[in-house]
Amino acid sequence: MDFMKILKSFEEFIFEAVSWLVFFPLTLWRVVRHPLRMARYADEELSDPLREQFKDALSPPLFLLLALLIAHALEIVTQAQLPEQRNRLAEVVFGTEQNLLMYRTITFGVWPLIGSLYLLRRQRIAIDRETLRRPFYVQCYLAAPFALVLSTGAAFVGHAGTTAPLVGAAIMLVACVWYVAVQSHWLRHVLAVPWWRAWLATLWVLAMGIAINTAVAIVLLSRA
Repeated sequence: MDFMKILKSFEEFIFEAVSWLVFFPLTLWRVVRHPLRMARYADEELSDPLREQFKDALSPPLFLLLALLIAHALEIVTQAQLPEQRNRLAEVVFGTEQNLLMYRTITFGVWPLIGSLYLLRRQRIAIDRETLRRPFYVQCYLAAPFALVLSTGAAFVGHAGTTAPLVGAAIMLVACVWYVAVQSHWLRHVLAVPWWRAWLATLWVLAMGIAINTAVAIVLLSRA
């Protein structure tokens, strides 16, 4: 009986993993083409029973994770240089593929978290697991293309001595412009604020994420 349960679980895993080949590009296309519509979709799906949620798309956190996994695979293919491991903490973070992927997931998860906290604060909603989940899921949809393109650009920047760094910098700039445009559009829609306030809020969210990740990077790159 236990063997049959294990086999059934394995069958479900196989189907789920293979379905990602269909639903990842589909979800990516829908988010890039209609970001606000997908933001509403994420919010609405959380009202459905658990088994009925995100039947025709990837769930937002999984979408973000797979985007980072693809970016990491591209980095391996292009043989991008990892930061020098100057202390024990850096050795742990960059020492294995699993730890590196977890670090990058948390790194890019900072922006959805900050965006969600900002929204709840502006709406004067108490922060708990349930109130945070909805905006966080929405933010994961918006952050995933940003993470994929930004990480791809960073992989090219790691190749010194060629035109690759310039190409990588241009790709990273495109990622930031897209994220600011989409995030400001979403905040303007949800908070019903003027464009300039939505843009300022988005720049604040982006800057806070950069500041936090820069501080962590300084710790990791500092000598022991």
